[in-house]
Amino acid sequence: MKTFLVLLGCYLVGSVSGAYILSRIFRHKDIRDEGSGNAGTTNAIRVMGKKLGYATFAIDVVKGAVAMAFLAPMLDESMRFFAGLFVVLGHDFPFYLGFRGGKGIATTFGSWGVVEPVSTAIGALCGFVAAKTTKYVSVGSLTFLSISSVAMLVLYGRDPSNGLAVLLVWLLGFVRHKDNLIRLKEGRENRIGGR
Repeated sequence: MKTFLVLLGCYLVGSVSGAYILSRIFRHKDIRDEGSGNAGTTNAIRVMGKKLGYATFAIDVVKGAVAMAFLAPMLDESMRFFAGLFVVLGHDFPFYLGFRGGKGIATTFGSWGVVEPVSTAIGALCGFVAAKTTKYVSVGSLTFLSISSVAMLVLYGRDPSNGLAVLLVWLLGFVRHKDNLIRLKEGRENRIGGR
Protein backbone atom coordinates (compact mmCIF):
# COMPACT_ATOMS: atom_id res chain seq x y z
CA MET A 1 0.00 0.00 0.00
CA LYS A 2 2.80 2.41 0.86
CA THR A 3 4.54 1.78 -2.47
CA PHE A 4 1.28 2.39 -4.34
CA LEU A 5 0.67 5.69 -2.53
CA VAL A 6 4.21 6.93 -3.12
CA LEU A 7 4.08 6.08 -6.81
CA LEU A 8 0.66 7.70 -7.07
CA GLY A 9 2.18 10.79 -5.44
CA CYS A 10 4.95 10.79 -8.05
CA TYR A 11 2.40 10.53 -10.83
CA LEU A 12 0.37 13.42 -9.39
CA VAL A 13 3.48 15.61 -9.04
CA GLY A 14 4.36 14.81 -12.64
CA SER A 15 0.86 15.66 -13.83
CA VAL A 16 1.34 19.33 -12.88
CA SER A 17 1.66 20.60 -16.45
CA GLY A 18 3.69 23.79 -16.56
CA ALA A 19 2.93 24.46 -20.23
CA TYR A 20 -0.81 24.01 -19.79
CA ILE A 21 -1.06 26.06 -16.59
CA LEU A 22 1.02 28.95 -17.92
CA SER A 23 -0.84 29.02 -21.23
CA ARG A 24 -4.15 29.18 -19.38
CA ILE A 25 -2.97 31.94 -17.03
CA PHE A 26 -1.16 34.18 -19.51
CA ARG A 27 -2.81 33.39 -22.85
CA HIS A 28 -6.23 32.09 -21.76
CA LYS A 29 -5.74 29.22 -24.21
CA ASP A 30 -4.86 25.55 -24.12
CA ILE A 31 -1.32 25.20 -25.48
CA ARG A 32 -2.27 21.79 -26.83
CA ASP A 33 -4.46 23.59 -29.38
CA GLU A 34 -1.47 25.56 -30.69
CA GLY A 35 1.82 24.81 -32.40
CA SER A 36 2.73 21.15 -32.28
CA GLY A 37 -0.02 20.44 -29.77
CA ASN A 38 2.50 19.21 -27.21
CA ALA A 39 2.42 20.41 -23.59
CA GLY A 40 6.19 20.72 -23.20
CA THR A 41 9.07 23.16 -23.28
CA THR A 42 9.74 23.28 -27.02
CA ASN A 43 6.15 24.05 -27.93
CA ALA A 44 5.87 26.47 -25.03
CA ILE A 45 8.83 28.47 -26.36
CA ARG A 46 7.42 28.48 -29.88
CA VAL A 47 3.91 29.46 -28.81
CA MET A 48 4.44 31.62 -25.70
CA GLY A 49 7.99 32.92 -26.10
CA LYS A 50 11.22 32.31 -24.26
CA LYS A 51 10.26 33.60 -20.81
CA LEU A 52 7.20 31.39 -20.41
CA GLY A 53 8.97 28.58 -22.27
CA TYR A 54 11.86 28.60 -19.83
CA ALA A 55 9.40 28.83 -16.93
CA THR A 56 7.74 25.70 -18.33
CA PHE A 57 11.12 23.98 -18.45
CA ALA A 58 11.84 24.98 -14.84
CA ILE A 59 8.50 23.62 -13.60
CA ASP A 60 9.01 20.33 -15.43
CA VAL A 61 12.55 19.92 -14.11
CA VAL A 62 11.57 20.75 -10.54
CA LYS A 63 8.77 18.20 -10.41
CA GLY A 64 11.16 15.46 -11.52
CA ALA A 65 13.64 16.55 -8.87
CA VAL A 66 10.94 16.67 -6.19
CA ALA A 67 9.83 13.12 -6.95
CA MET A 68 13.35 11.71 -6.72
CA ALA A 69 14.54 13.83 -3.80
CA PHE A 70 11.51 13.59 -1.51
CA LEU A 71 9.29 10.71 -2.61
CA ALA A 72 11.76 8.13 -3.91
CA PRO A 73 13.49 7.75 -0.48
CA MET A 74 10.17 6.46 0.89
CA LEU A 75 10.41 3.46 -1.43
CA ASP A 76 12.46 0.32 -0.98
CA GLU A 77 15.92 0.69 -2.53
CA SER A 78 15.00 -1.67 -5.36
CA MET A 79 11.99 0.48 -6.30
CA ARG A 80 13.42 3.98 -6.12
CA PHE A 81 13.85 4.49 -9.85
CA PHE A 82 10.16 3.79 -10.33
CA ALA A 83 9.63 7.23 -8.79
CA GLY A 84 11.35 8.64 -11.87
CA LEU A 85 9.21 6.52 -14.16
CA PHE A 86 5.94 7.55 -12.50
CA VAL A 87 6.70 11.26 -12.42
CA VAL A 88 7.44 11.06 -16.16
CA LEU A 89 4.20 9.11 -16.69
CA GLY A 90 2.35 11.90 -14.89
CA HIS A 91 3.96 14.50 -17.13
CA ASP A 92 3.24 12.56 -20.31
CA PHE A 93 -0.28 11.41 -19.39
CA PRO A 94 -1.95 13.83 -16.93
CA PHE A 95 -5.37 12.43 -16.04
CA TYR A 96 -7.14 15.82 -15.92
CA LEU A 97 -5.96 16.70 -19.44
CA GLY A 98 -7.30 13.60 -21.09
CA PHE A 99 -3.86 11.96 -20.73
CA ARG A 100 -2.40 14.41 -23.30
CA GLY A 101 0.78 15.89 -21.86
CA GLY A 102 4.41 16.39 -22.82
CA LYS A 103 7.27 14.11 -23.78
CA GLY A 104 9.08 13.87 -20.46
CA ILE A 105 12.59 15.08 -21.31
CA ALA A 106 12.80 17.99 -18.84
CA THR A 107 11.18 15.88 -16.13
CA THR A 108 13.67 13.08 -16.78
CA PHE A 109 16.46 15.65 -16.53
CA GLY A 110 15.18 16.70 -13.11
CA SER A 111 14.78 13.11 -11.93
CA TRP A 112 18.13 11.74 -13.09
CA GLY A 113 19.88 14.96 -12.05
CA VAL A 114 19.08 14.32 -8.40
CA VAL A 115 20.57 10.81 -8.58
CA GLU A 116 23.56 11.42 -10.85
CA PRO A 117 24.13 15.14 -11.48
CA VAL A 118 27.44 14.69 -13.31
CA SER A 119 26.22 11.99 -15.71
CA THR A 120 23.01 13.90 -16.30
CA ALA A 121 24.89 17.13 -16.97
CA ILE A 122 27.16 15.33 -19.46
CA GLY A 123 24.09 13.90 -21.18
CA ALA A 124 22.49 17.35 -21.30
CA LEU A 125 25.66 18.89 -22.75
CA CYS A 126 25.81 16.21 -25.44
CA GLY A 127 22.15 16.79 -26.17
CA PHE A 128 22.71 20.52 -26.48
CA VAL A 129 25.60 19.99 -28.90
CA ALA A 130 23.52 17.52 -30.94
CA ALA A 131 20.63 19.97 -31.15
CA LYS A 132 22.88 22.87 -32.16
CA THR A 133 24.73 20.76 -34.72
CA THR A 134 21.70 19.18 -36.36
CA LYS A 135 19.27 22.09 -35.72
CA TYR A 136 16.73 19.58 -34.42
CA VAL A 137 15.48 19.83 -30.82
CA SER A 138 14.21 16.24 -31.02
CA VAL A 139 17.69 14.93 -31.86
CA GLY A 140 19.12 16.79 -28.88
CA SER A 141 16.37 15.53 -26.59
CA LEU A 142 16.84 11.90 -27.59
CA THR A 143 20.63 12.22 -27.38
CA PHE A 144 20.33 13.47 -23.81
CA LEU A 145 17.80 10.79 -22.95
CA SER A 146 19.96 8.01 -24.35
CA ILE A 147 23.26 9.07 -22.79
CA SER A 148 21.81 9.80 -19.35
CA SER A 149 19.70 6.64 -19.31
CA VAL A 150 22.62 4.45 -20.36
CA ALA A 151 24.64 6.00 -17.54
CA MET A 152 21.86 5.12 -15.10
CA LEU A 153 21.69 1.57 -16.42
CA VAL A 154 25.44 1.13 -16.09
CA LEU A 155 25.54 2.57 -12.58
CA TYR A 156 22.30 1.18 -11.15
CA GLY A 157 21.07 -1.46 -13.58
CA ARG A 158 22.53 -4.32 -11.55
CA ASP A 159 19.32 -4.14 -9.60
CA PRO A 160 16.73 -5.64 -12.00
CA SER A 161 13.83 -3.48 -10.78
CA ASN A 162 15.70 -0.20 -11.00
CA GLY A 163 17.19 -1.22 -14.33
CA LEU A 164 13.70 -1.95 -15.66
CA ALA A 165 12.42 1.44 -14.50
CA VAL A 166 15.27 3.28 -16.24
CA LEU A 167 14.77 1.24 -19.40
CA LEU A 168 11.05 2.06 -19.42
CA VAL A 169 11.77 5.80 -19.05
CA TRP A 170 14.18 5.53 -21.98
CA LEU A 171 11.73 3.62 -24.18
CA LEU A 172 8.84 5.89 -23.22
CA GLY A 173 10.83 8.91 -24.37
CA PHE A 174 11.33 7.36 -27.80
CA VAL A 175 7.67 6.36 -28.04
CA ARG A 176 6.64 9.93 -27.22
CA HIS A 177 8.97 11.16 -29.99
CA LYS A 178 7.55 8.73 -32.55
CA ASP A 179 6.11 11.49 -34.74
CA ASN A 180 9.38 13.42 -34.57
CA LEU A 181 11.31 10.34 -35.67
CA ILE A 182 8.94 9.84 -38.60
CA ARG A 183 9.33 13.49 -39.63
CA LEU A 184 13.12 13.23 -39.31
CA LYS A 185 13.11 10.21 -41.61
CA GLU A 186 10.93 12.03 -44.13
CA GLY A 187 12.85 15.32 -43.86
CA ARG A 188 9.85 17.21 -42.47
CA GLU A 189 11.00 17.84 -38.90
CA ASN A 190 11.03 21.51 -37.81
CA ARG A 191 14.51 22.95 -37.46
CA ILE A 192 15.67 25.37 -34.79
CA GLY A 193 15.21 28.83 -36.23
CA GLY A 194 13.02 27.62 -39.10
CA ARG A 195 13.64 25.43 -42.11
